[in-house]
Amino acid sequence: MNTVSIAEHSASWKQQYAKEYSLIRSVVTATTVYVDHVGSTSVIDLSAKPIVDILISVGDWAEVDRLITQLQSIGYRLSERCDSTPRFFLTKYTYDGTGSFHAHVCEPHSRWGRDMLVFKSELMSDAQLAKDYANLKKHLAGIYHDDVQAYAAGKKDFIESRLKKVGGEFSINGLLTRQRAESNKSEKLQIAMMVVQFLIAVFAAVSVYFNNNAYLFGLAGLGFALMLIWVCLSQKQLSHRAAGDQARRAVLLMSGLKLELTAGQQLRINEGFKVPPTSGESRREEEHFATREAPGFKRLAEMIEESSYWTRDLQTVSSKVMIYVLLVLLAAVLVVSGAAVASLASDGLVSLLRAVIAIMVFVVSSDALGLVLAYRSSAATIGEIFKRVEAAAARNFEESDVLLLMTDYNAAIERAPSTFPGVYRFTQSGLNRRWQAYVEAKFRREVKPDSDSKLSTNPHEPVAVEQVTSEN
Repeated sequence: MNTVSIAEHSASWKQQYAKEYSLIRSVVTATTVYVDHVGSTSVIDLSAKPIVDILISVGDWAEVDRLITQLQSIGYRLSERCDSTPRFFLTKYTYDGTGSFHAHVCEPHSRWGRDMLVFKSELMSDAQLAKDYANLKKHLAGIYHDDVQAYAAGKKDFIESRLKKVGGEFSINGLLTRQRAESNKSEKLQIAMMVVQFLIAVFAAVSVYFNNNAYLFGLAGLGFALMLIWVCLSQKQLSHRAAGDQARRAVLLMSGLKLELTAGQQLRINEGFKVPPTSGESRREEEHFATREAPGFKRLAEMIEESSYWTRDLQTVSSKVMIYVLLVLLAAVLVVSGAAVASLASDGLVSLLRAVIAIMVFVVSSDALGLVLAYRSSAATIGEIFKRVEAAAARNFEESDVLLLMTDYNAAIERAPSTFPGVYRFTQSGLNRRWQAYVEAKFRREVKPDSDSKLSTNPHEPVAVEQVTSEN
C-alpha cells in the first residue's frame, strides 16, 4: 500500500484485530508469544490509516524463524528484517473488508517494541496529545499522499519527542521539575488555609453583633463548612509537600552519588506526584546545583551545603515576615480597642472586644506565633548543617560524615515549616549573588595551594598565572 489516507476512527478496527489475534494464535506454536494491538487504530476516537498494527513479542528468539513462516502461511509478507535490533516487519493487505495489517515482531523487552506500547499508553491517557497527533497525520497525509516514507519521517520527531519526555520523567531534571511543581502547590494551599482560618475568625467576630437565632445558626453553619474546607486543604497541602520531599531525597541520591533507584521505588515516587508540571517550568540539574564535582561524597556534601544555605536564609526571612504580620495585627487590635474605649458605650464596648477576641483566636488557631518560633528554630538547625559541611571537608568527605549529614539535612528540611509564600521569589536574586560570592571565595581558597605549587622555580621560565572567572 503505497498511498497515505487518514480515516476517522472505526469500531471495526477493534473487531478486525480480535479476529486476526485469534488467527495468529491458531497458527503460532512458539512457547511464549504476546500479541498486542498497537498504533493509532488501538486508540478510541483517534483518526488513523485504516491498517491495524500488531506487535508480536517472541519470548525465545530461536523460534522466530518458524514464527515468521507461520505468519506467511496466513497471508503475511516479509517486508523488512533487522538483525541488529533484532526485529521483523510483515504486511498483510486485503480488499474484501476483513482488514489490512502490519505485524511487528521483536523480543519482549525490545526498546523498539516498548516504545510502541508506551506511545499507545500516552495517546490513550492524554486527549490533547491524541488530538495533536491526529492533526499532524492529516496534515502530513495531505502533503505526502503518495510518499509513505516521507509521511513516516514527518511523524518521527513528534513521536520521539513524547517518548523522550516520558523517559525523562524520572531523570534528575524531571524530578527537580516535579519537586518545584509540588512545592508551589503546597505554598498556594498554605495561603488558602490561612485565608479560610481568617474567614472563620471574621464570622466569629461578626456573630457577636447578632441576636437573631437564624442568623447565628447560619454563621455557625458557614463556620463549620469552612472548618471542613480547612481540613481538606490541610491534607492536600501535606500530601503535596510529602511528594516534593520524596523527589528531593531521590535527587540527592541520583545526582550526588549516581545511584539508580529500583523500578518499584520509581513507581512509588511517581504515584506520589499530584501536580503535572506545565510548560515553561522545567528545571535543569546544572541550574539547580552549582557544584561541578563528579558523583561521590564530595559532590553530595556540596549539594547539601548549597541547599542548606538557601533554605536557612528562606526560613530566616519567613520568620521576619511572620513577625511583621503579627505586629500589624497587634497594632490593629490596639488601635481598635483604644477607639472603642474612647467612644463606645458599655454594651458596644463589650461587643467590640468580643470581636477583637475572635480575631485574636485566628492568630492563635493559625499558630502564627508558633510559626515564627518554628521558622527561627529551623533556620538555626539548618545553619548548623551548613557549617558541618566544612568539618566534613576537613576530613576529606568521609562516607559516614556525609551520609549522616544527608540524614540530618533531610530530617531538618522535613520538620521545617513551608517557606512563607512569595519569599523565594522576592529574595532569589539577592541570595543568588551572595551564594555566588561564597562559591567563588571558596574556589579561590581551594585552588590557591595548587596554583602556588605550579609556580616555576626556574628564573628562565615564565611564571604560570591562573585566571579565575565566574559566570553568572
